[in-house]
Amino acid sequence: MSYKIYIVLTQSYTLLARLIQKVTNGKYSHISLSFDEECTDMYSIGRKYTYYPFTGVYKNENIYKGVFILNPNAEILIYELNVSKLQYDNIIRLLNEYGNSSKGYNFIGLVLAIFNKKINRRKYYCSEFIYKILSDESVNIFPKTDNIVKPMDFTNIEGLNKIYEGKILEYKL
Repeated sequence: MSYKIYIVLTQSYTLLARLIQKVTNGKYSHISLSFDEECTDMYSIGRKYTYYPFTGVYKNENIYKGVFILNPNAEILIYELNVSKLQYDNIIRLLNEYGNSSKGYNFIGLVLAIFNKKINRRKYYCSEFIYKILSDESVNIFPKTDNIVKPMDFTNIEGLNKIYEGKILEYKL
């Protein structure tokens, strides 16, 4: 039996999101994982406060709330990926394990990533967090790399099925 996860890339067009987009040369600036196609429950490292980008936490996100709806032109790209039960269970376990032990948002790491430098901390930025989970040997969906991982890098995972790309406010309406 196959289980489904959803890799969700977003571009909210906030100041920080536009800066990340410019630096990474990617269309999307944020990545989350979801277990439901509606994306009402997504998991990532993101803003703790909607209007303050410098404090981040592991959080349950929803595309219909918070920073995702600040701009009516905010965009989303959703991929579906079939995984085994073991991978699915390990993804959930790792989300909780790494998320709950996270010490917040790796803003310094994000700045250093601009210069292709890494810093190892118990803090993450979104793509660093998702990479840690999907590249874990118990999941093995994303290949290990020494490179800085950006949100758009996840679009190269083998077996992805694009579900939707467009404005967040038009999704599932």
